[in-house]
Amino acid sequence: MLFVINQHAGNGKGLRTWQLIESRMQQLEIEYTSCVTATPEEAEMHVSAHLTKYPRSTIVVLGGDGTIHRLLPILAGTQAALGVIPAGSGNDTARGFHIPTEPLQALHTIIHGQRNAVDLIEINDKWTLTALATGFDAEVAEAVNQSRYKRWCNQLRIGSAAYLIGAVIAMFTFKPARASITINGTIHHFDNVWLTAIANSSSYGGGIRISPQADPHDGELDICIVHSCTRWTLMKLFPTVFSGKHVNLPYVSMLRGHDVHITSSNARVAYGDGERIGTTPLQAAIGRHKLLMLQPSSSHHYESKIV
Repeated sequence: MLFVINQHAGNGKGLRTWQLIESRMQQLEIEYTSCVTATPEEAEMHVSAHLTKYPRSTIVVLGGDGTIHRLLPILAGTQAALGVIPAGSGNDTARGFHIPTEPLQALHTIIHGQRNAVDLIEINDKWTLTALATGFDAEVAEAVNQSRYKRWCNQLRIGSAAYLIGAVIAMFTFKPARASITINGTIHHFDNVWLTAIANSSSYGGGIRISPQADPHDGELDICIVHSCTRWTLMKLFPTVFSGKHVNLPYVSMLRGHDVHITSSNARVAYGDGERIGTTPLQAAIGRHKLLMLQPSSSHHYESKIV
């Protein structure tokens, strides 16, 4: 078992969480190794070297969604299992995959949980675990990642508030555009598209339940398109996304499929797992059961069958 600690996650939360976890591991007398990393490249190097010796090992990430995202190319399609102890600002991986946010409970899941084979999203030859965002929501992520208020929100332990601030700012600056979305070969045209989200799990952006029915075990992607509405209407919609009630609104289209292609009249930035991955046009497809993840034993059971 290798613990990968992102020392910058959550403005130092990764290191603080590791002190608690390390103490408990020593009490339990369970063998492990660990590495404290300052950059994604350093984390990738340690994980690659560890899996060369122990290909069926468990890689436990103490960090945020971005740290997990960077390790997906190394873990996808292998017999290594991903364990998550949330220590970031959004922590949508933990939320979407039913992993406890309390560190010691998350550790209990890693030690006693189930190895489930979960789906990934393949986007322009890159992997994403939770969701892909284009349009308004991606612009929010871009603003938050470049902001100073994200750091302050993390220090106050209200990381999700950073995304709320970013959304309010983008509400007055973002301009919708036309988009064509092809799902399983069928083309759908939309005017005044504010956002298109391709979801593998139910939430993103620090707790926004963009696709409440999304299931990372079912081999399907859930696509949410918000379109043909005014800025004022979008402002009224925004509070409903935290409960998932937006899916019933007339200017929200919910579609499903295993292959998605997006083009737009204006180039749109795209974010996967809260990390910038490119711009439209983009191609996304389901990666069926490509990753082993440690989840609570009550979650779906797809024991270590990687496709």
